[in-house]
Amino acid sequence: MDKKRKATEAAPHTNRGKDMDFRTQYQIVYQSFLERPKTMLDVFLQTGILRANICRYVADMEDRGIIQLLYKKEDSHTKFRAGYYTTDKALFRKVKDKQYNLWEDR
Repeated sequence: MDKKRKATEAAPHTNRGKDMDFRTQYQIVYQSFLERPKTMLDVFLQTGILRANICRYVADMEDRGIIQLLYKKEDSHTKFRAGYYTTDKALFRKVKDKQYNLWEDR
């Protein structure tokens, strides 16, 4: 019985590592978009973080309101139209709340 307890205590906590990797990558992606408006491919090339992960992080950041799509234009790498995102609040476009505008006096 003591051998079983020792084996479980000695086993590595794999979930803790995955959670820390997620947080670290998330923060790196956030900081990368803070530098200047970039595409997800730009962040991938700069950081080496998989594009699938970057896409997931951007979707989560959009839900939380901490990243914004600024514009779409031709990407210098692919020559196709791509979205440029930023986490710099000073660059965010002002979004008018349509619900609020319904009640304004004209």
